[in-house]
Amino acid sequence: MSGAGPGQEEEQEREDRVNVNVEGQDQVEDATDIFDTSLSTLFSIPPIAFSTSSPSSLYTYNPPPSSSNTRPIYLRLPQPPAKLYTTLQAQNLWLSAVFLADSISTASINLSGRIAELGAGAGLPGIVCCRNGLEVVSSDWGVVEVLDAIRDNFKRSCPEGNWNVVGHRWGTDPKPLLTAKPMGNGDEMKFDELLLADVLWVTDAHKALLDSIFSLLKHRGTAHVAAGLHTGRGPVERFIRAAEARGASTGPIKEVRWRAEGGWDDYVFNTTSSELEEERGVVVYFKLHI
Repeated sequence: MSGAGPGQEEEQEREDRVNVNVEGQDQVEDATDIFDTSLSTLFSIPPIAFSTSSPSSLYTYNPPPSSSNTRPIYLRLPQPPAKLYTTLQAQNLWLSAVFLADSISTASINLSGRIAELGAGAGLPGIVCCRNGLEVVSSDWGVVEVLDAIRDNFKRSCPEGNWNVVGHRWGTDPKPLLTAKPMGNGDEMKFDELLLADVLWVTDAHKALLDSIFSLLKHRGTAHVAAGLHTGRGPVERFIRAAEARGASTGPIKEVRWRAEGGWDDYVFNTTSSELEEERGVVVYFKLHI
């Protein structure tokens, strides 16, 4: 997911699920995709993100079987311009976005009121909200290649009038988001809940991200934060310290790990071993309140 981006050192992992092209026909995986997928299957190596075999393919998200709406969601993954491609990493669907989408689909995370999504990438968690009858304003870095892809994804899955897509660079004027319809009606209205997936990896961007959170979220509002641990625990810990230093409170941290066959298992950090290995496939989730 993107906004200020997960950083130039972010590892990319190509792990395809079922992909379809824009017309809905099956897209043939290339040799690299097949090789990567085989490695993950043979050695149970969790992915850190999903991608498609070509920019014209659509990624298929299948909600968990226990979801109230199990229809697949087809996503066009954004292709940022070359100068921002590595910085934004919007061309990937990160595991943390899948976790939020799964949790919202199964009502493990209950949302209500006015909702905004920051660093949306392909917009998956916001689309799940919209399909569940909630109204959402989705945002990412204000470049047309990213915003058009998000709009395309919402149009494919959500009724008109239940959503809006607005460009927003963290730490800048929040008014375009605060006045955006739906539910904005031209007045500045703060949000009851925010969705943030894989937006913590650049520590230097934490101040700007927190500026946006405090500008957009109502008093006693909740930001739902999910982050993969493929680049370590340091950025998450630094973000929580910075948020608490500004008066925010954070709820208990939940940790899960993606199974090779799909779905989530509870995960317990073991200081005797986990600190010595890359925590691939692990996602942490917590609530931030202001």
